[in-house]
Amino acid sequence: MNAIVTFEQLVNICDAIEQNVKISNSQNELLGEDLLNYYDILNERKKLLKLFDNFKSAKYLYKFPVSNAMRITPTYESKEICFQKSSQSQIEKAVEKYVDKQILTTEIYNTILDVSSRLTNSECVYLINTFFQHKSEESIAEIIGISKTYLQRIKKSCIVKMWTELEKYCEE
Repeated sequence: MNAIVTFEQLVNICDAIEQNVKISNSQNELLGEDLLNYYDILNERKKLLKLFDNFKSAKYLYKFPVSNAMRITPTYESKEICFQKSSQSQIEKAVEKYVDKQILTTEIYNTILDVSSRLTNSECVYLINTFFQHKSEESIAEIIGISKTYLQRIKKSCIVKMWTELEKYCEE
């Protein structure tokens, strides 16, 4: 199993996103208008905002390792016993749920980085300023140096790219 995301990685996710975009920006472009019209952008944006709020809160709610030294691997072998009743204590259930949240946060982190490698510079600015810094669309358009009208196309493209990969985490 892969390493659990570290606290530093969670804190510096915006820098990691920007680095991914710099590496692959020349091959990326906005999605076409025809494709974008198949999606309910407002509803998906609302679900993504909730997901990102939960994701950002996770670094404070769960303890993440300080370095990449921690790995989670099973220390037991799975055996199939049909007649045995579950003897898992409340503490074991709580620890299991806690670790599940760490693993989920790690999966979301990795998915966000994967999606970021498919974003344009403008989509990156929209992603960071909307989902991590909660800035208004007017200020985002000003940062990019475009009109609010053209920002709508960037917004739609960014949301659809993220939605296709992060949808599975929004439904949980």
